[in-house]
Amino acid sequence: MYKIAICDDNTQFSTSLEKVLTSRLQERNVGFELTVFQDPSELLAAFENDGTFHLIFLDILYEKHPANGIEIARKIRSFHTNTDFVFLSYSSDYALESYEVSPLHYIIKSPVMEKLEDALNRFFNKHSEQNFYIKTREGILSLPVSDILYFEIYGHNLSVYVKSGKSHTFSGTLKKVESQLPPSLFIRAHKSFLVNMEHIVKIARYEITLSNDATVPVSKKKYPAIMNAFAEYSTKNTSM
Repeated sequence: MYKIAICDDNTQFSTSLEKVLTSRLQERNVGFELTVFQDPSELLAAFENDGTFHLIFLDILYEKHPANGIEIARKIRSFHTNTDFVFLSYSSDYALESYEVSPLHYIIKSPVMEKLEDALNRFFNKHSEQNFYIKTREGILSLPVSDILYFEIYGHNLSVYVKSGKSHTFSGTLKKVESQLPPSLFIRAHKSFLVNMEHIVKIARYEITLSNDATVPVSKKKYPAIMNAFAEYSTKNTSM
């Protein structure tokens, strides 16, 4: 699921953008969670509380906050490098400066938001990478995402299992791996397992069966959320 935020202190504009953005995302048939912030301090607090957003629509100027949107994006970049930004402004005055933080787009505010679709296209094209790269004793391996069944962590080692029957071990954390994969495709079934929903055959109580007949445990605490996420994924892909 993609986590997306709007941070703009103009309530009328942010409400309008929320409606338009929700409609555009639903048309794309992707899973998303959209949060609206009026104050950049609340957005920063969300990150500091271990929250993450994949995409943020960020106003350039705020009436009651001393920092502008570029400075806020720079601060977020310092502890969450994978977040994408789309800047919002009534003028192009800050467009050149904004590229210091490599935004996806800089949009001039208007009722119809002409460039919104361009921004979304850039975001989804960027996140449609089809390969996952790992460094092992064998060298750097490129694995097609569609071939990955699941990841398992034990100690400081991660293993990735692919549909050919092979597995590869490398160093890292599940949290980092999760941030590098499509959020609409992979789900944390358990603190030690990250599963590709494309290969789920069945979810029984507290156990996932995969297309190679392997089984993966499901956290009791996360079971309802996992069932909902898989139902949403299944519905989306059935209707495509």
